[in-house]
Amino acid sequence: MCRLALAAHSPEQLFHTHSETCPTSLLWAVKPNLVRTFGKIWKYTAISINRNYASLGGGARIIRGYTSKTHNLPSTSLFGFLAQSFLGFNPQYASVKGAGIILEEDTSVGECWCMSGAVGHFAVQLPEAVFISHIALDYPSPELLSEEDVSRAPQNMSLWVLLPLRDARQAPTLQIRPHEEFKFKTDQDADIPPESQFFQALEFKYDVKRPPTRQVFPFPLRMPSPSQTIILEVKSNEGGTATCIYWLGIYGMKAAD
Repeated sequence: MCRLALAAHSPEQLFHTHSETCPTSLLWAVKPNLVRTFGKIWKYTAISINRNYASLGGGARIIRGYTSKTHNLPSTSLFGFLAQSFLGFNPQYASVKGAGIILEEDTSVGECWCMSGAVGHFAVQLPEAVFISHIALDYPSPELLSEEDVSRAPQNMSLWVLLPLRDARQAPTLQIRPHEEFKFKTDQDADIPPESQFFQALEFKYDVKRPPTRQVFPFPLRMPSPSQTIILEVKSNEGGTATCIYWLGIYGMKAAD
């Protein structure tokens, strides 16, 4: 039975293959059937556990104006300014890994975005509005990392979901923050209505030292309405002077057409 459950996985959900984790594998294998059934009742398009709505290839993107500054980002030189103005590209940043790498599947050592300190956040625009049900984070195994790299792993975090204020008020027990509190600078690509608010949908702790490194965090409450914009706030890390994020997955159900 364990082998059949594991065989039903896509590679993205095949977090690990140890026999002691077979119940988890079995749940992932039967989840599509369960969600399809409840999806018909709720009149939403059912989730496919194979679809990660935070995939760069699937149309997700980082909202730069609501994302912390990249760690050790060099100051723009005169040459870089001129190159940016005339060519639209600053060669100073050619080797800098931007926050967009979070939305790619590669979790090889070093393929991550780093922000300074242990506190910060980044924003993701999903390709369509989604009733988010759970998220997943991944980080390389500590066995492959130096002590400094391990110390940069995120720890305590919150996930904030952008909703119209009228919908956010349907969950009075959850913390609500205006979107301006997360803004670092104006982002012309950000389509965030001024009356919208972020509400805290999830608080969780990522533990890089607890296998598997790809860890899933379900929402405790059902979202009152779908959302296209989320912010992942990092509140602490494993003690490093910078924090690295390797991969984020967003899963759920899209609203019915």
